Amino acid sequence: MANTILVRVTSVSPIAQDIRLVTLSAVDGAQLPTYQPGSHIDLHMGPGLIRQYSLCGPHDDPASYSVAVKREPESRGGSKWVHEDLDVGTELEISLPRNNFPMAEHARHSILVAGGIGITPLISMARVLNAQGQSFELLYFCRSSEHVAFRDELESGALSTSCRMFLGLNREAVAEALRDALSVRSGDTHLYLCGPRPFMDTVQEVAAQSGWPVDAVHLEYFGTSEQAIAMVGSRSFQVTLAQSGVTVDVGADETIIDALRARGIEVETSCEQGVCGTCVTTVLEGVPDHRDCFLTSAEKAQGDCMAICISRSKSPGITLDI
Repeated sequence: MANTILVRVTSVSPIAQDIRLVTLSAVDGAQLPTYQPGSHIDLHMGPGLIRQYSLCGPHDDPASYSVAVKREPESRGGSKWVHEDLDVGTELEISLPRNNFPMAEHARHSILVAGGIGITPLISMARVLNAQGQSFELLYFCRSSEHVAFRDELESGALSTSCRMFLGLNREAVAEALRDALSVRSGDTHLYLCGPRPFMDTVQEVAAQSGWPVDAVHLEYFGTSEQAIAMVGSRSFQVTLAQSGVTVDVGADETIIDALRARGIEVETSCEQGVCGTCVTTVLEGVPDHRDCFLTSAEKAQGDCMAICISRSKSPGITLDI
């Protein structure tokens, strides 16, 4: 499989309620590619089952990668497989690391805000900032102490002096804590966010109300929005492929990718949840109905590209550079 690495699971351990830490090493014993904090890899779990997980082990360890996976009640197969079928010795393909969530190079201070399993990319950032002696603080919002991942490291380890935990808060209490933390922004402070969509919406709302500039707020969603997943209210439309002139009907209950596959047209995809950006395609004509979590607000407003795994068309037809 091109651009993938065959790895073997070398350890699996519970690090919080419903969260497993999985460590992977190359089957051939080779060193793994280096990566920067915020990076993720694809786990190829089986035919048609590919999921993205943030790398959360020591980023300078060439011998292994680590990912932490939360079991989701509404799992579409990924987390269920990790929790029920994956074990030490399991071999699987992974992608090369990709980083859609890089850190600002010259920030004087960084505020890392994690919601639940959203801690995974942020703890990697915290470790690097701490090792470099950079100014930062980590705010970790979690359901309860039993759900806190990397607890020893955050409560009594190297990151304990920079970490504040907020456990069991309702939405208003979360917003209040965020207003307190984000109300005053010193020059060149950058904000990094990761977590479930409702949590992320609250953080962004508070940051905007507190006057944070858009270019100082960096985010990565833990999952797609309900709007993105649901087809309720969707309507059919046509997709024209500019390179071949082929026009394909997309039904109200199917994605562009599904419609293309039904016609024998394959497009490179990965998550198929609007998170990773693998399937982002240039739009030549028409108005995209963006439902992904990958493109920035500015990119969506431009309207010249879209994530075709999950986004749709506001116009009756849309032309793609395929």
